Amino acid sequence: MLTPTPIIERTRLDQAPPPTAFRSEPESFLPSSVPMNFGRNTEIFAEGEKAGYVYKLVSGVIRVSKLLPDGRRQISAFHLPGDMFGFEVDDVHHASAEAIVPVKVVAFKWHSLLSATASSGFVHELLNRTMIGLRQTQDHLLLLGRKNALERLAAFLVEMARRSHSDGILELAMPRHDIADYLGLTLETVSRMFAELKETGVIKLESARRVNVCDMAKLEALAA
Repeated sequence: MLTPTPIIERTRLDQAPPPTAFRSEPESFLPSSVPMNFGRNTEIFAEGEKAGYVYKLVSGVIRVSKLLPDGRRQISAFHLPGDMFGFEVDDVHHASAEAIVPVKVVAFKWHSLLSATASSGFVHELLNRTMIGLRQTQDHLLLLGRKNALERLAAFLVEMARRSHSDGILELAMPRHDIADYLGLTLETVSRMFAELKETGVIKLESARRVNVCDMAKLEALAA
């Protein structure tokens, strides 16, 4: 596992002050937390590593992935600012989380989130973020199981536009091979589908990662 560059060392998580994102709550009702920085392509946690913290993404983009027995990689999620991740049903991480670009996260001790002293506002946000994550997982499973290659890419672009509140210009942090591993496609297929969307006038490619959605209605129809 690569060594992160935390603002406060992991060994001092319990003594860390509450993050600014929750300063509106009385400090006595906030769970133990610490803000941390991770560089590009740095691992936040690894598959098989002991779990004990959950994370809220403040800035940047995170990919969550798992290595398959045949050596292939499946990306199960991209997390954007505001998302919470790292939840497990037991005490082991079953996937890895990496920073695609430099990121800032806030780490929370899992048991502190469940304590009786946690504020109702914080618990409400935690449950809301968890439900959003479950919905995104369900959408991803539907995408992989029922859609063809063009529909998968269209659905991905619609998802990124919705989650980033874009007005039609998408600044994709993830490279195309990450998109391929998320959509269960080859890199060549993803590149071909981008070209097809461009040729039909649905999008314009202003750069490798800057996508101008020219016809959102048509893109949404393809994604449906």
